[in-house]
This record gives sequence, structure tokens and C-alpha cells, in this order.
Amino acid sequence: MPDPALPGIGHNNGPSMDGGRTRRIHQWARAKAQVQPQIPVEIVRMRMRRAADLGMSYRTYASVRTTAGRDVAALVFTSNALGLHRGGELPGAVAERLSAIRSCLRVGLLTAPLDPVSLNGSLPLDRLYRAPASHARWPVLREAMARVQEGLPAQGLVLVGAAPGEAEWAAAGRLGAYLDARAYFGA
Repeated sequence: MPDPALPGIGHNNGPSMDGGRTRRIHQWARAKAQVQPQIPVEIVRMRMRRAADLGMSYRTYASVRTTAGRDVAALVFTSNALGLHRGGELPGAVAERLSAIRSCLRVGLLTAPLDPVSLNGSLPLDRLYRAPASHARWPVLREAMARVQEGLPAQGLVLVGAAPGEAEWAAAGRLGAYLDARAYFGA
């Protein structure tokens, strides 16, 4: 025989309609407000300026900062995210967007046949590296991401990618975050 204290079949476990419901809601809202940190308005303004320097929305920047636990030291763009193909020419809007990034390293990860040595200096990026092969094993991915770090803390790097599997590169390198290129550059 079912326990009469437990809800029966078809019950959606919604809020109790017993007396005192309004008081419980008030207590819950008050407790939640006390737990959530109150960020001073000057810090919010500073972070909004930083988000603009990185070419991100404040919401995206706050999410990355929360995930990584630190500020962004470098944005790492895959050649797929940049729209780079055999010719090595950036689309105009992407080049403008990269040139507008301030106070942050701009790093490129180029897939074959693009050559980092021959493209060095012709792109608005601070550093260029060879990207790992698609479907590379985890240790190879980790080693490739370690080369990209060059002494920077891994959590300070944000990978911007577009192809399937590139999010794994960020996970293998323990990077701060992964952003989809459509979200970063806009659709």
C-alpha cells in the first residue's frame, strides 16, 4: 500500500500549497540574495571595458572569467575559426576584429597546408603555431597546447574554434575556455 505522505502518480512535485508559502518564498529569495556576491559597480565597469578590449560581450567575458577563474591572457584562434584556407587570406571583417583586440595576445593555430612560418607577419596575430592533426590522440593534443602556452598560465588562454573536435583541444590543454567562432565573431 503506498505511503499517503508521498505524492501519488501524476504529481509533478511542484511547490507545496500549504500555509506559509509566501513566507517561505520570501525567506528563500532573501537567503539567495545574501549568498550571491555583490560586485561593486566600478569593478563591473572595469570588466565591461576589458570585455570590449577582447572583442567579447560582457556576458561572454563574465562567463569565461568565471569558468577560468582568472583574466584572459591570450585568445587562441584556429584557422577554421578565422576562415583561413589555402590562400591564407583573412576575411576583411575578421581582420578588423582581430586588429581591434587590445591588451591580450592573439595566437593562431593553423591547420595544414597553411604554414605558420610563411604566414608570419602577414596576419594580425602575435604568434602562429601548427595546429594538431584532426583526430589526434590526447597526449599529442596536450603537447600542442603546451607549446602554444609559452609560459602563460593555461587557464588564461581561451580557444576560439569552429570545427568539430576543436573543443577537445581546449580540454586537453586545460585551457580556460572554449568559444565557438560564430559566438565570438557573430553569425
